[in-house]
Amino acid sequence: MWITERPFAHRGLHDKQVPENSMGAFKRALKENYYIELDVRLLADDEVVVFHDSNLKRMCKESIKIKDLTSEDLRNKKYFLPNGEKIPLLKDVIKLCQGKTKLLIEIKMSYSKGKLEEKVYELIKGHEDWIAVQGFAPSTVRWYSQNAPEFLIGFLATHFGKSIPDRIYDTVIQRVCGKYKIDFLAFNIKYLPTPVVADTVNKNGMKLLSWTIKSADHIQTARQSGVGNIIFEDFLPQEYEK
Repeated sequence: MWITERPFAHRGLHDKQVPENSMGAFKRALKENYYIELDVRLLADDEVVVFHDSNLKRMCKESIKIKDLTSEDLRNKKYFLPNGEKIPLLKDVIKLCQGKTKLLIEIKMSYSKGKLEEKVYELIKGHEDWIAVQGFAPSTVRWYSQNAPEFLIGFLATHFGKSIPDRIYDTVIQRVCGKYKIDFLAFNIKYLPTPVVADTVNKNGMKLLSWTIKSADHIQTARQSGVGNIIFEDFLPQEYEK
């Protein structure tokens, strides 16, 4: 399964000069020969945009929701990324990366009732040999399991502290992974190792990925937890690749 063959650069290979989820970050990942993880949302004109937050405030200093903008709006310089780049569309990233690396697309949680999942599928259909999808929402993995089982599908999971008790969310993980066609579980490194994750992965014949790996200590934890691949940032994980 190619999903475990090479580490994924989280939101591209970004730093203080090259913003996350930018074409510059993706080009750097290509140069360093890493796979790429990225986030997608839906614009007002139903174009799929590569952007993590629901609001532009953190990245662009503009307090506006990304879903309220169109692809034409993104040509306006006030919505440019800190390095002067335009926020990219998924179709342009696919064009950049095809034949050069592999992509892991995180479908951000939304209220589009399957429209985001469908629009992403329209762009990636036929590319299941180098594109995989993942999401936190059970509705996302359900949609792909039912409509696009040819793709590698991942369920993103973590522990949420007081908002959702661990024991309750552990049950969600077990139920979701046991019910749908899910190929890998991507779990927060902060909460590994955990018996529920190990048992769920083994019982369902899944691969285990972990995010976000930021140090050699995280790599050590990943190895001890049976992680098959990592999603990393803030360093180059050469040690993991040896």
